[in-house]
Amino acid sequence: MLRNLFYSRPLEREYLPLGTSNHARSDYLVQVNKVGNNSNKRFPAFTSTNFCWLFANSVLTTGSRWAQILGRGWLVHNLSGGSTTAVGWITFASFLPFVIVGPIAGALADRFDRRKILISGGIFGVLGASVLAAATAVNAIQVWQVGVLAFATGCAQAIAVPTRQALIANVVPPAHLTNAIAISATSQQGSRLLGPLFGAVFLETLGAGAVFAVSAILLALGVYAATRLQTSGASANSDSLDSTSSDMSSAQAFIHGIAKVGKDLADALRYIKNDRRILVVIALVGAHCSFTMAFDSMMPLLSEQITGSSSLYSSVLIGLGAGAVAGTLNVSQIRTDRARSIAFIFAGVGSGLAMVCLGVSNGLLPIFFASTLAGWTQGSYMALSATLVQQVVDDRFRGRVMSFYILIAAGHMALVNLVFGQLAEYIAVRVLLIVPGLIWIGIFFLSSFFSREARHVIRRGTFLSR
Repeated sequence: MLRNLFYSRPLEREYLPLGTSNHARSDYLVQVNKVGNNSNKRFPAFTSTNFCWLFANSVLTTGSRWAQILGRGWLVHNLSGGSTTAVGWITFASFLPFVIVGPIAGALADRFDRRKILISGGIFGVLGASVLAAATAVNAIQVWQVGVLAFATGCAQAIAVPTRQALIANVVPPAHLTNAIAISATSQQGSRLLGPLFGAVFLETLGAGAVFAVSAILLALGVYAATRLQTSGASANSDSLDSTSSDMSSAQAFIHGIAKVGKDLADALRYIKNDRRILVVIALVGAHCSFTMAFDSMMPLLSEQITGSSSLYSSVLIGLGAGAVAGTLNVSQIRTDRARSIAFIFAGVGSGLAMVCLGVSNGLLPIFFASTLAGWTQGSYMALSATLVQQVVDDRFRGRVMSFYILIAAGHMALVNLVFGQLAEYIAVRVLLIVPGLIWIGIFFLSSFFSREARHVIRRGTFLSR
């Protein structure tokens, strides 16, 4: 019966990405004719070769990021004498670029070749990870230097993530968009498993420098995957932003585009404000990330308190990744609005309960299971939220809207991670896990009373018609 609920019927309501040009979709029209609208195919997005390379880029670069989070957290924990405040500042530095650089990257992704922007961000990330690996290997690293390099590699991620999100709709046909978004989320969340899994081996045996070296290699492979993409993405959309740019050289157009970033971002903010569906989802994502996903800075201390080694810290990250893979894969198979409603409620409530379980658990095995539940529910919630936004956003605004979506998510995680890192110096880590989890559950249920858009998604699994 459960299988029939998720797999037997096609989506009750299909959305098309608005404003998408025929030119931008030309690379996969053959795939549309070949596969059609066959809802029995579990992963139809993979019929697009371009999506396969984009998926590979996502797995490799996100795996690199989580390997760095593992290595940086333990390195700074040791360099600072076990200070959660120091770990919190480093985590804050790595997320801050999503607030500063992310919106600019999103605006450029709506105006220029998204593929080239993705490659540029990847190359910058390789350089930052390589410097961090070399400095750590020769013991010439200090906490403030880790912070600077965390910011630098964070800038690379802030460039790549919204650009990659915007490219999804350019490499798959509309009928496969939901499946592609969920699979893309699987790659991002699954990298939380692969990065720490391989990174933990190097951390235990060779130290943090080896983890950063692995991270640089993964980023380099991600750049290679990006070079294999055969789509430019937003080139055809740039005319809709400013018709004068078509008469300029590439350099002039780039300078002109930079000058227009402020206006482009203001236009996107007005677009979000006028579409309450997108506004409500982004607001809930901010609360979700603040209260259920901002605990990285506390994990080294919790690990030390329970086991006295990095093994528990690695296990938490691996559990989060394993759960996220399972959760987002499940989301990719949803075929009905009713199933989406059930999954959204489970993910919303479960995210808070998982934090409570993590806060009351003792020992390696219970904490691993609590982390897995957290990964499942958090990954599912973020995948469902991104799908809801991407299904209705106009493609002309896609890069900017997704950059604001990521800004809210990453910005809240950065700030709250910093606050929790400092509070953990005075308040028990377990309290800082349990209380925010309960607060999020309250916010989730209250949203159904005060927001018609949220209530409709929770009850029906889809947005109200406009």
